[in-house]
Amino acid sequence: MNEIIIAGLLGLLGGLARAFFGLLKHYRIDMKTKFIPSYLIITLVGAGVIGIFVSLLLSTNYFLSLVAGYAGIDIIEGLVKAYKKKSNFI
Repeated sequence: MNEIIIAGLLGLLGGLARAFFGLLKHYRIDMKTKFIPSYLIITLVGAGVIGIFVSLLLSTNYFLSLVAGYAGIDIIEGLVKAYKKKSNFI
C-alpha cells in the first residue's frame, strides 16, 4: 500500500512539473488562452492516477511513475485534441 501512495505522489509530481512548464509557456508566449484552475487540478489528479497504474502494471520503479505522470497526461491531452478535430470534420 505504501508503494501505491509513493507512485501516486511521484505521478502527481510529474504532472506538477508538466503544469509548471505549461504555465511558463502560457505566460511567456501564449496569453490568448485563459488559465483554468479546474483544468490544472484535473490534470494533476490524472497524473497521479497514471503514476499509480504504471507502477502497478509495469514495476515498482518509481522513476517510471514520475515520467508517466509527466508524459501520460500529455498523451491523453493529445488524444482528446485529435478526437475533437476529427469530430469537427464529420
